[in-house]
Amino acid sequence: MADTINSFSLHWADILVLIAYFAIVIGFGIWSSCKNRGSIGGYFLAGRTMTFLPVGASLFASNIGSGHFIGLAGSGVSNGIGVAGFELNASYVLIILGWIFLPVYIKADVFTMPEFLKKRFGGDRIRFYQTVLALILSIFTKISVDLYSGAIFLNQALGWNMYVSVIALVALAALFTIGGGLSAVIWTDFIQTIIMIIAACILMVISYVRVGGLQLIKEFYPYSVADTTLFNETFCGIPPEDYFSVIRPLNSDNGPPWVGIIGMTILSIWYWCSDQVIVQRAPAAKNLTHARAGCIVASYLKFLPLFLMIIPGMAARILFPDRIACSNPETCKQICGNEASCTDIAYPLIVIELMPNGLRGLMLACMIAALMTSLTSIFNSSSTIFTIDIWQRFRTNAPQWELLIVGRIFTLILVVISILWIPIISIAQGGRLFDYIQAVQSFLAPPICAIYLLAILWKRINEESAFWGLICGLIIGLIRFIWEFSYVVPSCELLHTDQRPAAIKFHFLYFAILLFVLTYLITITISLLTRPIPEQCLYGLNIFDLNNPLKPTPIPTKIGYWHKADTSFEDKNIPRTSTVIQPTNESGRRFTIFYPDPSNKNAKYYFKVICSWICGVEKSKDGNNQANALITMPPLAAENVFWKRICNINGIFILAFCAFLWAFFTDYRIDKLYKSF
Repeated sequence: MADTINSFSLHWADILVLIAYFAIVIGFGIWSSCKNRGSIGGYFLAGRTMTFLPVGASLFASNIGSGHFIGLAGSGVSNGIGVAGFELNASYVLIILGWIFLPVYIKADVFTMPEFLKKRFGGDRIRFYQTVLALILSIFTKISVDLYSGAIFLNQALGWNMYVSVIALVALAALFTIGGGLSAVIWTDFIQTIIMIIAACILMVISYVRVGGLQLIKEFYPYSVADTTLFNETFCGIPPEDYFSVIRPLNSDNGPPWVGIIGMTILSIWYWCSDQVIVQRAPAAKNLTHARAGCIVASYLKFLPLFLMIIPGMAARILFPDRIACSNPETCKQICGNEASCTDIAYPLIVIELMPNGLRGLMLACMIAALMTSLTSIFNSSSTIFTIDIWQRFRTNAPQWELLIVGRIFTLILVVISILWIPIISIAQGGRLFDYIQAVQSFLAPPICAIYLLAILWKRINEESAFWGLICGLIIGLIRFIWEFSYVVPSCELLHTDQRPAAIKFHFLYFAILLFVLTYLITITISLLTRPIPEQCLYGLNIFDLNNPLKPTPIPTKIGYWHKADTSFEDKNIPRTSTVIQPTNESGRRFTIFYPDPSNKNAKYYFKVICSWICGVEKSKDGNNQANALITMPPLAAENVFWKRICNINGIFILAFCAFLWAFFTDYRIDKLYKSF
C-alpha cells in the first residue's frame, strides 16, 4: 500500500489526548477484571449484572468497528447514502431481538447460541456445525476486515508500518479480553462508545461546515468529479443519479436495490439475533426489561452512522475529489496503491486535513476505540463458543481452570491467525470493503437465519430437518461463493469486456432471499416427513410457550458417529449420551474447580499457583477445595411494570422513526424505481 498522504508528527496535544484515552480505558478494564477474577460466569456471561446503558453501548460498539468508519465513508464517496439502508435496517431488527428472540434465549438459560440449538433440537451435529461456521466467519469476515481497515487508517494517517501497528492494537485488545472476560469487555465498550460518538460528531460538524451544510452537500455531490474523469470519454467516476436515496432501482449496481430490503433483513436477523458476538451482551442484563432497553439504546445509536460516517464521506468527495474520486486504475494506484478505488481513504483523509491539533488525537483514539471494541467482542465471543461448544465436546469433565486457560489460549490463536490473514485480505478486497462483507454474509448467513426463525416460531421443526436444511444451504452458498470469486471483476473502463455469467451478476441480496427461501422449504419438507420432537422437550423454547412453568426434558443424543438427536427415547430404552453442561437450577451451572494442593508445595505446586493467578482462578476465602463446586449465576432481577411499558413505547417509536427515515431519504420517481422493467 502506497503511503501517498503526507504523514504528520503528532502534536503534543494529540499525544496528551491519546494518553488520557488509554488511561481511562485501561482503568476501566483493570477495575472490571478485578471484579470478575476467578468466575467462569463473570468471564463468559458477566453475571447478569449489567444495566441497560452498558448493554446498549456494547451492542453498538461491538458492531461499529474501524471497518464501519472506513467502509461506510467509502460507500458514501462512491454511491451516496444508499448503504444507509443497512444501518436503518439494523435499528428495527434490534427491536426484533429484544421482543422475539431474547425472551426465548433468557427462558432457555443458555450461554451461547449453539447451546440454544442444542437445547431446542437435541443432538450435537447442529451445535457443532454452527460453532465451526461462526468461528470461520469471525476470523475471515470480522477480525480480518477490522484489522485491515484499521491498518488503512494508521498507515494513511501516520505513515506507520501497518503490521507493527496492527500487532500492537491486537495485543492490547487481547489483553482486555484475556484479563477480564465479558464484563470487562462490556464496560470497556461503554466508555469507548462515548469516545467514538464525541469524536465522530466533532468531525461531522467540521466537515459539514467546510462544505456549507447538509443542503450544499446534497447539491455539490453530483459535480464532485476528479480531473481524470472530466477528460475521460466513459462515465466512470460519475456519481449515480440516485445518490441521495436509500431505495434504489431493481437493477442498481450503485447501492442496494429496493427489493433487496428483504435480503438486508435476513442478514440483519442473522447478525443481530443469532450471532454470538452480538447476542451475548443482552443476556448479561439484570432482567428482560434491561435487555430490551439495551436494544433500544443500540437502536437509537444505529441512526447515527448515516450522519457521522456516510454523509461525511460524501463531503470528503466534494472537498478532495482528485484524491478519493479517481476513476483511472493508474491514477488510483499512484494515490492509494489500489487500482480499483481510493474511496476507502476518505475518512482518514478528512481526519488529517480537517481536524485541529488535539482533536486529531481524539479522532485517532476514536478509531483505536472502534478497532478495540470490535476485536475484544469477537475475541471474547469466539473463545466462549470454542471453550463451551467444542472443547467440552471432547473434555466433558474439564475443570473450571482448564476452561479459563483454554479460552485465553484460543484468544491468542485467533490473534495469530488474524495477523497472518492481513496480507490476503489486503489483496482480495479490491476497493469495495463493505460490499465484500455483505456479499460473503449473503452466501453463508441466510440458512442460519432461517433455522433460528423456525426454531422459535414453530414447534414442528426437528433436528433432522434443521441439520439437512443447514447443510443444503451451506452447499448452495459455497457454490455461489467459489463461483463468484473465481472471476476477476474488470475495472469500470473495461466493463464492456465483462464475460461473467448472468448468475454471477445476480445481486447478492437477491441471492440471500433465494437461499433463505430454499432453506425454509427444504427444512419444512423434511420436518413434515420425519418424527416430531416430543412435546415435553420443547417447554419454554419457543415464543408462544414462554409462560410455561415446566422445564423442558433434555433431548438425548444417539451414540454413534453422527451424534443425532434421539426423538424416540420415549418408546425404547436405549443408551444415550447426556448434554455437556447440565443446568443445576434456573440460574446456575456445575463446573469442576481445581486448586493446587497446599500440602505438597513443590515446584509443580508453585507453577500451578502462578498459572491459576494469571488465568483468574483463585482459592476461595474460606479455603474450601471442593472438587465439584457449584458456580451459580444470580437469578434475573424482578421487572418493573412501569419501565416495561416505557420500553414498549420506545420500541414502537423506533419502528415509526425508521419508517420515516426510509420515506424521507427516498427518490419517489417511479421511472427510477422500476426502470429495470
